[in-house]
Amino acid sequence: MVTHVPKAVSEKTRKATGSIAHATEILICLSNDVHKISDIARQCAFSKSTVHRVLKLLEQSHLAVQDTINRRYYLGPLITQLTSNPITTHKRLITYAIDEMKHLSSFSEETVALDIMIGIQFLPLHEIPSKHDLKVTQESKKIGPLYTGLYAGASVKVLLAQLDENKLKILMDNINISPETERTVTDKELLMAQLREIRHKGYAISHGERIPGTMCIAAPINNYILPVGLSIVGPESRLQLRMKEVIAEIKAGASRISSNMPVIFGERR
Repeated sequence: MVTHVPKAVSEKTRKATGSIAHATEILICLSNDVHKISDIARQCAFSKSTVHRVLKLLEQSHLAVQDTINRRYYLGPLITQLTSNPITTHKRLITYAIDEMKHLSSFSEETVALDIMIGIQFLPLHEIPSKHDLKVTQESKKIGPLYTGLYAGASVKVLLAQLDENKLKILMDNINISPETERTVTDKELLMAQLREIRHKGYAISHGERIPGTMCIAAPINNYILPVGLSIVGPESRLQLRMKEVIAEIKAGASRISSNMPVIFGERR
């Protein structure tokens, strides 16, 4: 996902000195689609010689790599290796969310899930399954490490709603939405309108968009570098009866996680 370098990151790293501080800003540039030495120097307010020197150090450590044809620099293979396990990479986020998830599990008696959006992938980080015999879990929702093609349901919509309009437009121009059930929203204009409403209300609700007879209520978690969502999912016959109180509780829980978690890399949007 391409984003600008957060202001808080830039200010924080520029207060520090030395190669590590310089490397941090340069790696952030590479992750945000800034690949030319001159552009990186301008973005970071470094000299070209400083950028070149740090990039060569990063290259030696496999944190960056240079394309021999266009002479531009990109994130190296070590970055992929370090971030290949999303659960390990985002363990700190799970730690900040787990107590609220346990509370929501006890309160709702339904499945509670923590999901994250990385690029165009929607990945489950942690789940507390319902104790009921009839329940909905990540496996039944068909979410997994390669989960990229289903843009339906409250848990996904609350992640999409955290993208700005420009990123959403690019995404919508490059995806196909396949109906999983007769309730799956496949009209992109209608989906965009729903995402704007989710931003305004601070939560999302879906009825049977992935699995007939199920209901999902989700809320965004803020102060993280990637879109994160908290969701409660279960049979519609049970969850519908408690919809208002569950909405209030999940919004409060997501808000507490957002407030208690230190701002990571500043504002994401």
